[in-house]
Amino acid sequence: MPINNLWIPLAQWLAVISMTADHSARYLVPGLPDYYWVAGTLGRLAFPFFAALVAWHALFNSRHLGRYSLRILMIGLIAQPVYAWMLQEPLSSATLNVCFTLAGGLGLTGLLKAALQLQQQDSRFFYSYRFFFGLTLALICTWLIGHWVDYGLTGLLLIPAFAGLFYCYQQRLNSTTSYLQWLASWSLPGFLALGLNPPGIPTYSSYFALLLLLGLLGLSQFRRPWQLPFPRWLWLSWYPLHLLVIAASARLLA
Repeated sequence: MPINNLWIPLAQWLAVISMTADHSARYLVPGLPDYYWVAGTLGRLAFPFFAALVAWHALFNSRHLGRYSLRILMIGLIAQPVYAWMLQEPLSSATLNVCFTLAGGLGLTGLLKAALQLQQQDSRFFYSYRFFFGLTLALICTWLIGHWVDYGLTGLLLIPAFAGLFYCYQQRLNSTTSYLQWLASWSLPGFLALGLNPPGIPTYSSYFALLLLLGLLGLSQFRRPWQLPFPRWLWLSWYPLHLLVIAASARLLA
């Protein structure tokens, strides 16, 4: 099945709007719970959309995953002092922001992509000791990194889970069996969504994000979704810029 990127611009806008609403509701006026419902509803769409976009680009659009990961890490490094300022935490103790989560998940996706290529060359690769040793090592490293990054272990695993889903989506044929297999591939992201949100925030918004992604993918196969391309310079700078605006505004309102 040919790769269709028509769903990406709308997904980018939804991700950015959701993220900005989430951070504004939680940190613009710290301690005011009146708008926390925004963070628990609209705000919960952001990370699944960002994870899906990173997984899609890693699998289909990026020729150099190392450069892609480095670019995300650079954004994270630039944003980390502002992120700590917004959280009102010392820089040395603040959780690493979501860009580090995305970069870590991207690294796992690169390993998954390499494993799928080796499986195509050798149909027994997934049963080899090399695969199980690599999988065990990758999971241990992911568990260790998960203590330091936003969204933790669940967030790191969601990106390769989306990559596996998109791989099944690209491979599926028109038969009923293959279509059902593709739908079954949503089970892992669905399971991870159970642990995506902190206690006290319901999971239904994360599941709604998965349904929206499914709808966008399906819509892009039959008609052209609403298109308003997200400027690349704004896409790369929005995360640190919106954190800076929220943090500075919170100080002015304090």
